[in-house]
Amino acid sequence: MTLMTRRDARSLDHRTLEEMRRIAVKAVLTGESQREVARRLDVHHQTVCKWMNWHRADGERGLQSTRAPGPEPKLSDRQVDVLRRIIIGKDPRQLSFGAAFWTLRIVGKVVERRFGVVLHETTIARLLRRIGITPQKPIRRAFQRDEGECRRWMLEHFPAIVRLARRRQATLLFLDETGIHEDQPMGRTWGERGKPPVVRVSGTRRRSNVISAISARGRLWFRCYGGTLTATRYQEFLQLLLQDIKGEIVLVHDRHPSHVAASTRRYLRSLGRRIAVFELPSYAPDLNPDEHVWAYLKGCFRAEPLDIDEDFASSVDATMQSIADNRQLVRSFFDHPAVKYVKDAISW
Repeated sequence: MTLMTRRDARSLDHRTLEEMRRIAVKAVLTGESQREVARRLDVHHQTVCKWMNWHRADGERGLQSTRAPGPEPKLSDRQVDVLRRIIIGKDPRQLSFGAAFWTLRIVGKVVERRFGVVLHETTIARLLRRIGITPQKPIRRAFQRDEGECRRWMLEHFPAIVRLARRRQATLLFLDETGIHEDQPMGRTWGERGKPPVVRVSGTRRRSNVISAISARGRLWFRCYGGTLTATRYQEFLQLLLQDIKGEIVLVHDRHPSHVAASTRRYLRSLGRRIAVFELPSYAPDLNPDEHVWAYLKGCFRAEPLDIDEDFASSVDATMQSIADNRQLVRSFFDHPAVKYVKDAISW
């Protein structure tokens, strides 16, 4: 004779098990025997008996599923809050750890040093996610950056620049330049674990430089060049802008040597009111919307390395032209959180 093994109700998920309890209790209350109900639900009859006792004691609430409380947390809510403030508000180097990045190992050392509690790295990872701290790619920021100056720029100086541009009915532009390297890091791709895929690329180290100006209305002007950006090259680019844009220009750029060279200043003075120039705060490239054009451009070449027979400079020029032709894409560079102040000042 084969013995039938009853289903272990504890193996079911909470929602299913809770519904089975209600079905069983309702059946018993309508006249079925507990053994008959247990046989129909394929559980032990003592399980149905237990469910009935819970219902008699607490009614419907007694049939609800509850989660096991689990082990007692090793850190109190106050300690977790302190840990969160430490990680968000400090650099590990400020705590004499030497490293600039928070790692699970360093967080574990902070917990041990501050609270006398040893936590496994897996536990630390779960804790950090629970309090809203996740692994992220950090933003590079120079020590020399003056945050107070940046705030004044966003809240006071730039709104005044926008008002000037409106009074003069001028075109407001942001300008920047960058260099694109053929051997820059590539993007990610899927592959078998432990066996990184091989992408064959050219072994050359070609480079192309680009200067561009961007408008919040979705227009972009650019020029590719070889070598370094000199004051002469910079003035030639400004001349191209003047030829294409009728009327006055209000230009925002950084303090690149070609921008502040004596010959550039003399050239700008010779233009009178055609171009009014304003400088971004030092060491604050992220405040320039044109900087996000470069992030997009470099991302294109990380995702699609060139073939050996492709001309690098021509590919950079063609990619920039495709960006300039897409006005919706150009406008999207102003949606980055770092340049939200621009849209606020323009009152979009």
